[in-house]
Amino acid sequence: MLESFPETRSRDLNEIEAAHRATAYGDYVDLPGGSPRHELIANAARFNDAALVFSTYDDPVSFGFKAASCIRLNYQIRKTSELALEGRVIENASSPVGYLIPTDRPWSVRHTVGYRSLSMRIPGEVLQRKLSALLGSNREQLDLRQPSAADGRSAGLIREAIFNFAEQLELGDPRFRPLLVEHAIDDICLKVLTGLSDHVLETDRAPAAPSDLQLGRVEQYIVANFSRPLGVETLAEVSGVSAGSVFRHFRSRYGCTPNEYLGKIRLEMAYVRLLSCPDNNAVVAAALQLGFPSLSGFEQAYRERFGEHPSPMRR
Repeated sequence: MLESFPETRSRDLNEIEAAHRATAYGDYVDLPGGSPRHELIANAARFNDAALVFSTYDDPVSFGFKAASCIRLNYQIRKTSELALEGRVIENASSPVGYLIPTDRPWSVRHTVGYRSLSMRIPGEVLQRKLSALLGSNREQLDLRQPSAADGRSAGLIREAIFNFAEQLELGDPRFRPLLVEHAIDDICLKVLTGLSDHVLETDRAPAAPSDLQLGRVEQYIVANFSRPLGVETLAEVSGVSAGSVFRHFRSRYGCTPNEYLGKIRLEMAYVRLLSCPDNNAVVAAALQLGFPSLSGFEQAYRERFGEHPSPMRR
């Protein structure tokens, strides 16, 4: 996984310890056997607002981590682990919904028979900023619950989005990567905030409805900027109200979410462009220019909307 983003591949304990401290807020590495018998592999895709890290090792090992300014969502893909958060064991087995390490908390993990895991790191200030946009007010503290304590469907959607992000980074067309990264990070952050902090949002379930003028601003922005990603911060800035309020009331006026409305406009624009262009390369060009985060996603949405593959030659 994430093989296009290699970071560490070593049997040397000193190299493993150095990489752990330099790239993972690491505190210590403990190998019961004293020295590595197998290669420890770590691949990492790092971006301004998040990082994805895949790591695997086939023998017992323990890691300590210092407190960090990011949250970490960890998913054990195989094998059993024992997680300790500030010295208290909170997880004794591989969990399909993963576990969350909050910001500014030291932690450790003991893999008794090795491990294979995928982790997503998101800076706390990024989530804080998006939460403020979602609520329309500043929050002093980000309070996220463990995925195992949240709604099962919400936790499952977060896991699915993170694994899909890793897969698209590896298998997708590199030309779409900047769009993919921006879209995926915003989508995952929104799923984390609505799925793991629903108790924080409880008091904001029914904010005042935005005016027709405010919703109209969102519509006008989408039409004029259809090739750009539409995140929660953009919705709050354009409308002048909370993004959560826009989400709730946009559907009643337009019959869809803001992002669904954006997708419809992009598909209509793609249909017109492909009608007038006989070049086979026009499919990729249209998907890129219209802001789709992946070619496969564009092709699937196009088939669902128009009942055919987006091929100019077929026209």
